[in-house]
Amino acid sequence: MNQYSAPWLKPYQKGLRLLAAMISILLLGACASTGDAKKHPVEERAQARWDALLASDFDTAYSMYSPGYRSANSRVDFEISQRSRKVAILAAKVTDSDCSSEACTVSAVVQYRVGAPVPGVSKWESSSQLEERWVRTDGKWWFVPND
Repeated sequence: MNQYSAPWLKPYQKGLRLLAAMISILLLGACASTGDAKKHPVEERAQARWDALLASDFDTAYSMYSPGYRSANSRVDFEISQRSRKVAILAAKVTDSDCSSEACTVSAVVQYRVGAPVPGVSKWESSSQLEERWVRTDGKWWFVPND
């Protein structure tokens, strides 16, 4: 700890370093240029899934999840899990995709809000770059969640 550190700040230093690193990454990502090249069809489908989630259109969002996910998770359980999240998604924008013939990694910038993340802070809003997995089966693209 250096001479300029406040003792009360010590418990939060690790979190503050992580926050500073995340902000740096976001700023670097914001500086990247976006081309006007035609989007891959999976990007349109990924954006439609985010739009459905933001509109609480759980039927549409659920229909874009992979058949394997839907066979293991009911539509009702899906909606319960979405409505009970502690992180509120405020906006989402698909930015890029890296695809092979049967799989894609789709990148999206997601703005979110977390309620009461640390003592003394009522809410915290930020954004992050996320990567999603999509697979193509029978000519159709499906979202594959990490869980």
